[in-house]
Amino acid sequence: MRPHAPTTDAPGAVPTGRAEPAAMSDPIFLPTAIHPTPEQLAIQTARVRHLLVEANAGAAKTTTLALRIGQALLRGARPDMILALTYTEPAVQALRDQLHRIGVSPDQIAGLRLHTFESFSAAVLAQMEGGPVLTLHTLEQVKPHVLRAIDQALTQPHERHPEALVTGASPVALVEGLLKSFAVLKGRLLIEQLPEDEPMTPALADELGVDYLTLRVRNAYEALRRNPQADRPLFRHAGDASFDLACAILGGLLSFEDSPLQLGLALIVVDEMHDTNRVMFTVLQALLTHNRRAAFVGVGDRDQVIHSQAGAEAGFMHEHFVREIGPPQRLPLTASHRFGPSLARAAGGLARKPYAAFGERDTEIQLLHAESRAVMATRVARLAQDHMAQHDLHALRILLRRPAQSVMLERALLDLGVDYLSDGFQSFLRRREVLLVRGLHAYCSGDYTGFEEAALRAETLAAMLLFAGAWIDSQEVQQVDAVTAQRRAIQEAVAHPDGMHHFIDGQILRNGSPEALSLMGAAMEVLAGGDLQAFGERFLTALQPRRLAGLVLVRQDDVAEVRDNLDALVQMAMLESDRSLADVFRLLHELDGRRSRMRANRRVSLSSIEASKGLEFDHVVIPTLSRGEFTGEVGGTENRNLLYVAMTRARHRLTLGFDPARPSKFLQEAGLIG
Repeated sequence: MRPHAPTTDAPGAVPTGRAEPAAMSDPIFLPTAIHPTPEQLAIQTARVRHLLVEANAGAAKTTTLALRIGQALLRGARPDMILALTYTEPAVQALRDQLHRIGVSPDQIAGLRLHTFESFSAAVLAQMEGGPVLTLHTLEQVKPHVLRAIDQALTQPHERHPEALVTGASPVALVEGLLKSFAVLKGRLLIEQLPEDEPMTPALADELGVDYLTLRVRNAYEALRRNPQADRPLFRHAGDASFDLACAILGGLLSFEDSPLQLGLALIVVDEMHDTNRVMFTVLQALLTHNRRAAFVGVGDRDQVIHSQAGAEAGFMHEHFVREIGPPQRLPLTASHRFGPSLARAAGGLARKPYAAFGERDTEIQLLHAESRAVMATRVARLAQDHMAQHDLHALRILLRRPAQSVMLERALLDLGVDYLSDGFQSFLRRREVLLVRGLHAYCSGDYTGFEEAALRAETLAAMLLFAGAWIDSQEVQQVDAVTAQRRAIQEAVAHPDGMHHFIDGQILRNGSPEALSLMGAAMEVLAGGDLQAFGERFLTALQPRRLAGLVLVRQDDVAEVRDNLDALVQMAMLESDRSLADVFRLLHELDGRRSRMRANRRVSLSSIEASKGLEFDHVVIPTLSRGEFTGEVGGTENRNLLYVAMTRARHRLTLGFDPARPSKFLQEAGLIG
């Protein structure tokens, strides 16, 4: 690739303010393996400072960015003058693969700066701090630090609102939910944008969308992690590098003359820009400030914003960009290479925007009718069974709006002997609230048949400890932290045949919070009666899942998921009207055993929509499109976006399941029903 007179992507270029076609002297990068569309060619050759591409799902966003990078290299930019930022590591690899596919040389690909926002931020911080900081990857690694922060928050000597910190949960039970809430606060930079003298109060916590305990623990946790007396943080967890770099930028620490953000870049590109949150946008804005000769291309789809609760916002491609960076040139990328015209029309109708398709074969859209969830589960399971018997279509992905919707589906798949994987959630049989109920029934009946697997016994006891708000009380473990104490006590209990019963008696029912034990006691009275009809009518009223979960979980999404899963479990049990309650729990054990013996089968999978984002499958099934089923804890716009993402994962076949007497309004908006 020979250099030529400078253009926007080359060193020394003076960017123009409007999109211009390639000049006669401006050579065009010619890719191998593909023929760019007119839309792709316009994006590849545009010579502007800021270009935002409004891209539809399946419209080859990553390939188009690869073409733009190839054009910059042809114009004379060195590989190290090009920075690509993505949301995830798989997205980095996807861009690398597309660069190779279109004919960029391996040496040039190796020289490019291809990063996630997180890995780029970590590299910049390592340069500032004189070396890398310890990175903690797992929940178990970071848990002791959160527990220490909880202890500090609960024992502050001058706390003005101690009553707002009261919780019935054990500290161990709070860790996972707290970390999720921290990620939301950090991604939006909510606390960092407050006035420095803003007092921490319950009213402020409510305004920020968290409880007061979360706010106090978060501040203690950050003080521990980012020790102001040290040269560098003690450690970083997921998202912390981007957060720390954004904080340094806001604090003016990178505004000096030889800032590590002054990289002499000719081109900056961002893939999946609709996933951008305030932290990422702060880093991007600083990069553009420190590299004023760099062209910028951001590609995204406002209708794929499904992480708004974590700070993702379409505004970073629209009004925020205009206000904080400047007016960009906008170009469309509308035509899908993934699916055919029928699905393009439906996706365009749902998203209310133009959509086209290049597919040589159309995508078949099937409407699957069923008058109840149980019938729908059976029909989808049979569809999966038929899928396994043919060879034309490889991957079948069943996409669910909420994890609880997998309960009847998993039962039907296991009944037919269809092996499956789950992605984005656990099998319902091992969800902690289901394990709680299985453990309570075993205790009430004195029958621990089905708990022969040590790992199952351990998971069940951990779940019961969680919901009871119990802590480990033992002389042998008083000298260790709470995490280690719980692990040791459970390991000892599951090593003996009678260990579960003694542990429930001696630890859970003795050390649980009074309110949690009262609810669990009422539920055990129902279970002890052994009557299936009474179980269906009274169990949820006795246990009060939302109230019980609210005692120990800090995120409302998690609390709602507990309620939904137990409601689905009871509905499944009541389909066994010819069995006893004991038979139903034996059935759960049998199903769990079948699931444990399943072979690894990647052809059929149950998945959350979030886990499928960025992927594509031969056949996609969305079985929960009756009125009231495709809903969650977010608003209508994000539910529509989730369905748009789900539908546009399909390549050759899309099956939509619903009760024809109660269809979702989204089906009408997509033009799929009258």
